[in-house]
Amino acid sequence: MPIRRLAGLAGIIVAAWMLWETVQPIQMQISRGSDLMTELLNPPVALLRLTSTLLMILGGLLAILAVRGGAWLFSAGAVIFAVMTGAMVGSGADASLWSDEAVLAPFLLVISGVLVFRSRK
Repeated sequence: MPIRRLAGLAGIIVAAWMLWETVQPIQMQISRGSDLMTELLNPPVALLRLTSTLLMILGGLLAILAVRGGAWLFSAGAVIFAVMTGAMVGSGADASLWSDEAVLAPFLLVISGVLVFRSRK
């Protein structure tokens, strides 16, 4: 399997895990009586995480299938994810809220670089 497809698969796995880590607390809060829009928009971190991880999953799938544009979709998701992580760190949020993101954001940016700069075959 070419490196580009392996990078797409690794990106999908990491993004799917982060998607699950986003959806699970939202479901828990909704089951306790909160509404969906409150959970997504107050603060908008959950919405940004959902958007970025879905973009990375779609981009990774397109990269595995060697479809044009997959690397750029994955890269857009990875950049949104990294910027969100930086904003959380810069705003002084508790480290338990952003520690996973701080570890995974550089890894996702490296995967993005592999997808962008390796040729599609």
